[in-house]
Amino acid sequence: MPGVAALEDRAKDTLEISRRSDEDRQSLESMYAEVFGADAAKRNRARFRWQYEENPHCPPEGPEIWVAREEGVVLGQYATMPIRLLVRGRILRGSWGMDVMVRPSLQRKGIGSRLFLYWDQQVEAALGLGLSLQSYTLFRKLRFEDVGPVPCYSKVIDPKALVFRRLPSPLAALATPALRAALYLAFPTRRTRGGSVDVRPLEGSFGREYDTLWEKASPKFDCTAERRSDYLEWKFKNPPHVRYDVFEARRGGELSGYVVLRTAVRNGGRLALLVDLFADPEDREGLDALLDRAIAYARETSAARLQTFTFDRRIGARLLAKGFFLIASPMQFCLRIRSVGEKFFRDTSRWHVTFGDSDQDREA
Repeated sequence: MPGVAALEDRAKDTLEISRRSDEDRQSLESMYAEVFGADAAKRNRARFRWQYEENPHCPPEGPEIWVAREEGVVLGQYATMPIRLLVRGRILRGSWGMDVMVRPSLQRKGIGSRLFLYWDQQVEAALGLGLSLQSYTLFRKLRFEDVGPVPCYSKVIDPKALVFRRLPSPLAALATPALRAALYLAFPTRRTRGGSVDVRPLEGSFGREYDTLWEKASPKFDCTAERRSDYLEWKFKNPPHVRYDVFEARRGGELSGYVVLRTAVRNGGRLALLVDLFADPEDREGLDALLDRAIAYARETSAARLQTFTFDRRIGARLLAKGFFLIASPMQFCLRIRSVGEKFFRDTSRWHVTFGDSDQDREA
């Protein structure tokens, strides 16, 4: 069997791509360490079983990880996460593109493009979220639809914490009251008064009620990943690398929505992340109650800011009413769905994509 070096300058007409096998595991782990570093490889091993093998949408034949080989030598991999994607009332078999890697000595030889195209042919909807510049360039080159970035909404919770990180203490003490007043005037918060919605922590598992919630609320969206109980349990209760706090909204005892939250340290400050939110997007009272709880959570955890993402204009309107404002978004989004026309991609105002989708929230 020829070594990797002997394959570098050969045409890729003999390149074979197929699903990852158990025999590929050791080669892929070694390649991952070579491409991303030993520490990243160690973290990847700890997360691998949950991310790919325990996914409730993982097919019986194994994870949707596509491997490029030539004469038996592993040259690259594209790991993807299967989902069920709601597109205008139809459920499509889709997947999020995630970890692409090619042996360093063989990069820029078209192997990555071949892996992308092969993956695209295996699903009804191929999606890439939060793309690196290299991946974004490749998606565009392969003529995927570019609908991003996903709008990013931010709310300042503690102006003092933000100012003291950027200015010397004496100047920060002077600037804080002015910043607080400016934020209040520029982004006033409409407070919820009374109401029939009660928001409390989720106790136990995501139950069958979450399937009912999905069935009732999902027709209001044009495009969103399916959020049934088995997916939610896997995504937000079982990950080994991060812990989430989940709150559910009830009206008269009936589940009407949920919000998923956590905190992280970014750039030396504490950030509250509204990772996922789901409810009837036209239920203003329910959304407001969930957002009020998210804001309270951010204050309780001493976060300087609260941040979230969505395309949906109705959810966006409630965020703006609660004092959020739009900031530059890092979450590029490209996709291909062949069963819809070009017009579908021109209006994303009823699409719901959050930070909890794909593997965006991968840092502890």
